[in-house]
Amino acid sequence: MSKTKYPTDMMLDFSPLGEAWLEIRWQLQPVKLTGQAQDPDFPFALGPFYKLVSSKYQHRKDLEVSRAPIDLFPHVVRHQFWTGEAVWPVLQLGPGVATVNFTKPYNWAMFRAESQFLIEKLLEAYNGSLPPTESITLRYQNLEKFDYSSMDITSFLSSELNTVFQLPKNVPGTFAKKAFPIGMNLQTEFELLDPPGSATIAISTGAQGKQPGVQVLAENQNVAIWQLDVASRAENAPALSDLPSVLKWLDSAHAAIHEWFFSFVDGKLLSHYGGKHK
Repeated sequence: MSKTKYPTDMMLDFSPLGEAWLEIRWQLQPVKLTGQAQDPDFPFALGPFYKLVSSKYQHRKDLEVSRAPIDLFPHVVRHQFWTGEAVWPVLQLGPGVATVNFTKPYNWAMFRAESQFLIEKLLEAYNGSLPPTESITLRYQNLEKFDYSSMDITSFLSSELNTVFQLPKNVPGTFAKKAFPIGMNLQTEFELLDPPGSATIAISTGAQGKQPGVQVLAENQNVAIWQLDVASRAENAPALSDLPSVLKWLDSAHAAIHEWFFSFVDGKLLSHYGGKHK
């Protein structure tokens, strides 16, 4: 068991969460004549899946890509299932891929329960069995208002996110209009022990986009973004037909992301978010 600093009952009065989602992918079957890959059971599973989830997710939305031939865009979601029009969370389904996505409201118990619901109904729709897992990913994207066009993002990282990034002395020197970057996209990757797989931590700048039914910050507000991903692939990933193994993976992945999130915000931001134990 990994040693952790931040208790699992840590809570926030205000969360910088932009979106959290679980994505599962299962292996596709190659089509010899075309060289493409397909999920041959998807057309037969879509209707039963909607019936199975419609008691909670009654609002179905077919995305633009759903008009294209199924084999043309494998592992791309085609259909969304909302609890109401633009009411989160949302389930998404496509050939060889399914997701559950949250914005706000969010808590871990809710997220875990809906992840279990997704997999249970997916298994029922596919007659109790899915092909071998290609990948499973848990991802959290966090946003904090920051005008990186007029302020130094590297100073924000050190003062707010406990992350030091320093360029050589003469970069950018006299060649740039400003001494600090006007954008950032940093990414690191780690090999994980528990769950076995990899973790990606990305820090970038951007603008708050428009989300249906929710707005974390003002639309087009400049933001600093830190995204935390845990992914397992192929033999490192649990079999989707083995629900207890999937839930164990989910708990382990969340434990890592929980520890990293609080490691980043421990200090001014944690006080700002009202961090406390339950």
